[in-house]
Amino acid sequence: MSTEKLAKVLIIDDEHSSIEVMTTMLESTMTVYVAETAEEGYNLLQLHDIDIILLDVDLPDLSGFDLCKKIKSEQSFVDIPVIFISGYKDLIFEIQAFEAGGIDYLTKPISPVKMLIRMSVALNVTLPIPSSKTIKID
Repeated sequence: MSTEKLAKVLIIDDEHSSIEVMTTMLESTMTVYVAETAEEGYNLLQLHDIDIILLDVDLPDLSGFDLCKKIKSEQSFVDIPVIFISGYKDLIFEIQAFEAGGIDYLTKPISPVKMLIRMSVALNVTLPIPSSKTIKID
């Protein structure tokens, strides 16, 4: 059995329950880096060859929107897809996410299946997503 990881993901979020859900879903197929502040996330981004970023809107030291703009202003990071994760469901936040350079916007509580589908599309890789035949609809 191969232990090769499909991608390197950077999760930047200060909410421990969200981090736990995302890490649990991703760690078997991806190398996962976690930061709880914008500064820590930016430092990890500079140290590792990150393929995709999952970024919370609300961080203790800088908004996720401002961090995304900073990331996208750097030539070496401009092509890294950023998916925003937020508790805000208002359309204005989604618009701000796209204006900042994000490629997607998911709301909390995070749907693990939806997250995997969006990441799979962004990375152009096949991630282990449950079949539509195995998902029960109430």
